[in-house]
Amino acid sequence: MDPSSSPQVFSIRKAQPDEVIQQLRIQIDALRTLCRQDYAPEQIEGLIERNIRYSSRGGYQREITLVAEADGMIVGFSALLGRRISAVYVHPQYVRQGIGSRLLAALERIAATQKIITLRVAASLTAHPFYQANGYQVIGESYLGVHKGLRVRYIDMKKRL
Repeated sequence: MDPSSSPQVFSIRKAQPDEVIQQLRIQIDALRTLCRQDYAPEQIEGLIERNIRYSSRGGYQREITLVAEADGMIVGFSALLGRRISAVYVHPQYVRQGIGSRLLAALERIAATQKIITLRVAASLTAHPFYQANGYQVIGESYLGVHKGLRVRYIDMKKRL
């Protein structure tokens, strides 16, 4: 990704199975860059290991994944599993350009067509303000076990569609 360029126009489409590695790279870069003020390095690496294991097992078969593409490159992705947002990640070089909000809105439209009334998300401390700005409300806090007793705090949130 070229840090000197930023997408003026981007499109959102369904992800292809062969794009999993690109999505994982975006996720890793986002976690290591954007989350370092909220989580210790070992927590971030634990999340990355957990996500690699998840991807290597094929993820969830019923998960709907969308990608944001600019200039032929994937710059972000989002995923929906039932009534839960399971991912919204944007490459650090492309944050604050509306890509994450558009990916989230696209998932919400899909959920609405499936007659889902309320969506939930386990938001990282870093992503909490993003979801709040997009209409999600805090319903509690919890911890995710990532690796050998290592836990990561998250904010449980929901939005009525």
